[in-house]
Amino acid sequence: MASVSVIVPIYNCAGYLRRCVDSLLCQTYSDIEIILVDDGSTDGTEKLCDELAVSDGRITVLHRPNGGVSSARNAGLTAAGGEFVTFADADDYVNPDHIGSLHELMQRHDCDVAVCSYISENEDRCSEPQCRSDSPNEVCYSHDSAVCELLAGGAVGGYVWNKLYRRRLLEGIEFRGDVRILEDLLFNFEVLKRAESMAFTDYRSYHYIQRGQSAMHRGFGEEHRKMVETARWVRDQLAPEGGELADAGSGLLGTTILWVSDVMAEYGPYDRALFRQYRAEFMPLRKKYMKMSRIPFSYRASAVFFGMGFGVFRAAVKAVRFITR
Repeated sequence: MASVSVIVPIYNCAGYLRRCVDSLLCQTYSDIEIILVDDGSTDGTEKLCDELAVSDGRITVLHRPNGGVSSARNAGLTAAGGEFVTFADADDYVNPDHIGSLHELMQRHDCDVAVCSYISENEDRCSEPQCRSDSPNEVCYSHDSAVCELLAGGAVGGYVWNKLYRRRLLEGIEFRGDVRILEDLLFNFEVLKRAESMAFTDYRSYHYIQRGQSAMHRGFGEEHRKMVETARWVRDQLAPEGGELADAGSGLLGTTILWVSDVMAEYGPYDRALFRQYRAEFMPLRKKYMKMSRIPFSYRASAVFFGMGFGVFRAAVKAVRFITR
């Protein structure tokens, strides 16, 4: 049985899948199984999956009707047999030492979850693999600190594809199919509630490819309303804990309100009543939110303009986008 199970959910990624799988097959840590979950592809990806499986015995293919990325990942989890589990998206790729460096990090710190940094790239401009530093910065978080770092939206990130998990922690945990944007964060939240510790390295071994229109660029919609509802649920889960965990839950809600309001401000449509509701919900949190050191500075700066009303907030958002383009 392979030591590490790599779960790759796939839907219509014929132009990217081979690069992803090749980067996994070339890992210096070779004791892996690669589970390709074809989620009802119709562009030839389904045939490519079978071809790849024939080429290397470490690859297993699951064909299933289209049900979304959460459902596909859940199917992969059911099939996974490794002591450790990680994920990759079919249009992304990894450095040759990606899995090995995460495994070493986990063993070195005797932790339950290992996390790496990542490189964000446009689909038409991919970078060369980053050379590994002889001494990348590492930090190990206790249970409470790990949850706080996850919810703060910093370097750790809410993603699953930059993390290696001990398989035993994942028993009974599934991705929620009713959540489209924060599904990774919710999964990690449930995992870290069980974890004793988490280690992070700033070595960037995962290449995240941005392609097509993201949920943000499609404009404000129901999935963004759902994001705020989800953040409220996390806040309510942590409120009885008090202390930094309760603050982390409030911080997540604040950041989520700012993020979805940013989408509304730049891409529309503007919902006056809903913006007022979000602002009324955020303002009691703002003073404490501004003092949360784990919250990225960009969000704390955004909170200043958010409190001044939609017109000022929208102007600030547009200005930042223009400067950073």
